[in-house]
Amino acid sequence: MQASQKDIYLHLQEAGFVQHYISYSDPPAQSYHKTVNGIDLELEFLTDDNTRGDKNQNVLISGIVAQPLTYLSLSLKTTVKFKTFFGIEGNVVAPGAWLFHKGLTFTRRAHIEKSFKDLYGLWWVASQLGDFSQHAIAELHALSGDNPKWSYTFRTNLQRWIENASTQDWSKLMVQDTSNKLEKNGFLHTINLLIGQK
Repeated sequence: MQASQKDIYLHLQEAGFVQHYISYSDPPAQSYHKTVNGIDLELEFLTDDNTRGDKNQNVLISGIVAQPLTYLSLSLKTTVKFKTFFGIEGNVVAPGAWLFHKGLTFTRRAHIEKSFKDLYGLWWVASQLGDFSQHAIAELHALSGDNPKWSYTFRTNLQRWIENASTQDWSKLMVQDTSNKLEKNGFLHTINLLIGQK
């Protein structure tokens, strides 16, 4: 099959995604939104800032704007295959790599509210999915062993957040969980599992 010559933006538009601007940079960062079967989807495009000379600049590629992101190489090389009910195959970020990446980058969020979403995601993936959660934690620990400097940053980011979180920060974290299962002690227990402390 030959790759399409049409801009990615046009494919997204034809598929019913609506474009939103999410920053004031030049070019501005974008996200694409669509609701499918009652589920809200949001797409953002990223580029690895390690491979670019313009590390902090958004990049216009094929009609969409890609945001530079640190540690993206880990997510790109640590993937799992998937196949949809319709037979479409692809790769997604492995759960352990996803946990690692969120712990490395939540402190870099331009919008502080997204960091609470990242922290909630760490707790949810690592504690609410049974065997999948256990596998994700084991995978995270293996990746941490392979990347000691990044592992140090991961642990430091989470420990500093816990040490410095205000009552308001904890409240903002708790409201991320609409099922009301997230509690402070449970969150702390999960983070200790992620950073290798009992």
